[in-house]
Amino acid sequence: MSDSHSPTLAGRFLNIIKRTQAKEGLEFCFALGISGIAGKEKPVVLVRKNGLTTLRKALEKIPYETTKGLCQPTDFRFLKSGTGRMNKEGVIVVRLGKGGSAQIAEVRRYMKRYFKDFKKTLPDLDVADPLKEEDLNRFEIAAQENSDELPADNQEIAKENRTEGTEENALPDGLKEVIATSAASIAAHSIRISRQTGLLQTAELGPLTIKISDWLKAMLTATPLEEQENALHNFTCRLLLMLAYDDNRRNLQYVDEAPDGDEVKVDSPGVGDGTARQSIVIGGIDLNDVRKEPVEKEEVVETLFRTTKAAVRERKLPYSLESANSDRIATMVSSQWPNEEGRSASRLEILERLIAVVQRLCNSDQLISLIGLKRSDKLEGNLIATIRSIRYDWQACVDLALVHWEETKTEITEKYDVEAMGGSWKPIDELFQSANDVVSNELSNIVELGAEANADVIERSRAVVEATLQSLDGNKFVRLLDNPPPVFSPITVGETLRRGLRTIDSELNSVKASLAAAAA
Repeated sequence: MSDSHSPTLAGRFLNIIKRTQAKEGLEFCFALGISGIAGKEKPVVLVRKNGLTTLRKALEKIPYETTKGLCQPTDFRFLKSGTGRMNKEGVIVVRLGKGGSAQIAEVRRYMKRYFKDFKKTLPDLDVADPLKEEDLNRFEIAAQENSDELPADNQEIAKENRTEGTEENALPDGLKEVIATSAASIAAHSIRISRQTGLLQTAELGPLTIKISDWLKAMLTATPLEEQENALHNFTCRLLLMLAYDDNRRNLQYVDEAPDGDEVKVDSPGVGDGTARQSIVIGGIDLNDVRKEPVEKEEVVETLFRTTKAAVRERKLPYSLESANSDRIATMVSSQWPNEEGRSASRLEILERLIAVVQRLCNSDQLISLIGLKRSDKLEGNLIATIRSIRYDWQACVDLALVHWEETKTEITEKYDVEAMGGSWKPIDELFQSANDVVSNELSNIVELGAEANADVIERSRAVVEATLQSLDGNKFVRLLDNPPPVFSPITVGETLRRGLRTIDSELNSVKASLAAAAA
């Protein structure tokens, strides 16, 4: 369980804040809210070194220490979250994120009041530019790198207490260092691929690294000591290969918020949180058994080939992938891949190098030749490549909305037994299916028409997309998701789907204009 709001916890928060003054680039993150405590409204604060996006949920559940004992919070109201550091003059400069009702004056007032309630003094507080999405990711990366520069927060202390005397302490120190490096590498690679392919990113670097690290430790503690090092290298190889697959990457990036301060639960057969989420299987191999199945070069070739084809789609290059082949990639892998058994560390090093090379080529003019395409494979005109790209982007949007929906269902289930109350998830599941079928089929029809598609065909498809958008706007379940009760976090399912449909409409309009201009 997380520590309770108390003079001790408030002092710990101040210690983290003040230590950011020691070095340029050090920052803390915080969340601020109001909770009902013993019939009175009290400001509540949570300060940590990283994990900004998880703070709000954790803050809502931390008990409050009063003269009559611990009090559980009620009627939580979120005010604001952000990052900050103490400058050389001793002033705390914060950057505020999106969401929450408070402005800087209220942030300053309630933060000071929180520490005053515990007979502590918060230094002066000022505000800098608001946080952007890229700032959040930069913060998590820097926080991970600078973790040792700041004192342990309550989350880390609780975690240390839990692991005393456990099997994890049986892992050699050198192996723990390799685990930390491997987890950071896998997390960064997962997020990087998500951005490059334009697909969903559902976790920030810090929490995702912690999750993967915990997963690796759990796997290794169940492995005989003499097999642990090889198992770690091989397991890391498997995870890196896994990231070429959209569904696997989405599952890996689930970082669920546990009630006791975002402690990640480990379920070694899957990429999980202790729930019944399905195990991830790659090429028919369950990741729970990867210690017995070393990575082979054929798997590497297949995965790198898949990555390059995804890059062609993402860059909307007008080539038919039906003519693509993996010959050049196979030659590149075969020239480096070790044939001897038992060289798991070497295989991991080579795999990481190959991934880096292919990613560099995917971002260059050599991408087409990398997968064996020639000028003669170029599609006549850019129409089909564009529509295929639009269809690919739409599927990515649906995937992202489904992730938001699964998170929403989990949050609702934590508070209510929906089925016992006579409710059902079926209407929204059907809504996803029908919207996806209608739009995907319409785009597929344009692809099938090929050169016969004209401006009128595109306009009819735009009408279908517009009708789907209006259907979403008029759906009572989407309206409920758009306006959740105050006890729930913001729900972005409806907005994600609408944004995807508006993007399709805009791109189809551009295609129509191009066709009309060509016909003039």
